[in-house]
Amino acid sequence: MLCRVRSSSVSSLQRYLVLSTAIFATAAAAAADAVVAFVGDPVRDARCFAKCYRQIAAEQPKCYSGCLNERWINKPGECPVGDLDSVASLDRPCLEQCNSDDFCHAEYKCCRHSCGITCQQPVGLANHRPGLPDVPNVVAVSDYGKALVVEWSAPFPGTSAGHVTYLVQERHHVGTAYVPERMTTWAMVTRTDRTREQFRQLHAPGRWFQFRVAAINENGTSGYSPPSEQFFVDIGPHVDPPGPPQDLTVSSLKWTNKEYQQCVLSWTPPAESVLPVRKYKVFISVRDGPHVYHKRNVVPADILRFTIKKLNSNSEYFLQVQAISEFGRKRFAGQKASTTLKTKGKKILNTKEITGIKIVVIGDPDSRNLINARLSWRPVTMTLKKFHYTLSWSSKDCNDESKPLRARTEVPYFDLFSLKPQCEYFIIISTTFNGSKYVGSFNFTPTVLKL
Repeated sequence: MLCRVRSSSVSSLQRYLVLSTAIFATAAAAAADAVVAFVGDPVRDARCFAKCYRQIAAEQPKCYSGCLNERWINKPGECPVGDLDSVASLDRPCLEQCNSDDFCHAEYKCCRHSCGITCQQPVGLANHRPGLPDVPNVVAVSDYGKALVVEWSAPFPGTSAGHVTYLVQERHHVGTAYVPERMTTWAMVTRTDRTREQFRQLHAPGRWFQFRVAAINENGTSGYSPPSEQFFVDIGPHVDPPGPPQDLTVSSLKWTNKEYQQCVLSWTPPAESVLPVRKYKVFISVRDGPHVYHKRNVVPADILRFTIKKLNSNSEYFLQVQAISEFGRKRFAGQKASTTLKTKGKKILNTKEITGIKIVVIGDPDSRNLINARLSWRPVTMTLKKFHYTLSWSSKDCNDESKPLRARTEVPYFDLFSLKPQCEYFIIISTTFNGSKYVGSFNFTPTVLKL
């Protein structure tokens, strides 16, 4: 987090930076098992920091490394044995999780009970214990426009030994109203020697925040403070929508059968979004002759990929993804990320002829003298499996600009309506079956057709 530094704290900050630099240099040379055992334990880390704080610079790395590697057997507090024995067995797994406090994370203690031995939150930490700092209280959370400022109380003089450092945690949720059940789990924000810090990266509009602080010295901690009062960061009159999704990529283009292809469209979240992304919209556009077809799909925010199926061969698709944020009833649609995809050409198939094509007039001409006719042909297969034919037809010499038409049918016939008597029509019938492409064509003028 970005923090503003007061001139009065420069010396303590320099000491912190020197020790932190030494920490990383020493960690690389420490035993592998010790490093792995203590990774991600902020309480142990802060305790060792406080213990070695007043050492001269040359001795700090050795002191810190030794503190991390030593066993922390008797952590402050007591095991909640009575509480453990009274809860349901489903709430306390019967296992051997530890054999001493040293195996437990942060302030947790190794506690034996009737269903095994596990790491548990100690009780009695809030009571004053000699050698431990008091539990702090968060006294204020303020919005400074571009940062949240959190202030807490320092231990009373004479109640703690040695240097005291602080761990600050936060939890939050987005929404117009505060809902405790929607709060995230507690997350580490920073470790500091001060009792006031500002956090620029936590200044996120539309979020409810709570903070808690633990004071730690070389002996350990009395635990975290009670959560602060919930604090809301105002959304303001104008909220920028999320940016475009990043790294839009098309992959895994493949044939799914002898006619269609599919691919996977993937992306990463927007680089900038004031409010969390609630969902993504995927737009698919393709041109088929003179027409452009559009499809839209909605994808949940935790899914960053979408499989596009039934892609036509030898076609160019325009693909877009848009991030959507919401706050209450307000919806914020971000800028779209886009890419193009050109599908593969059709597979070369053996070509066979559709035979038995004929056409007959059905009914009488209507009031406009337009003719209806039925086109039929010999079936390619008698299989009961779903099967279809594709028809396309166009006309000429009609004194108009009739566009080519396409249709599909699952039976070996198709009815044509409102044919102009003097026009010449050209029809193509096609399908695929057992690795072969079947094609048939027919050319006619309605006036020469017979009933």
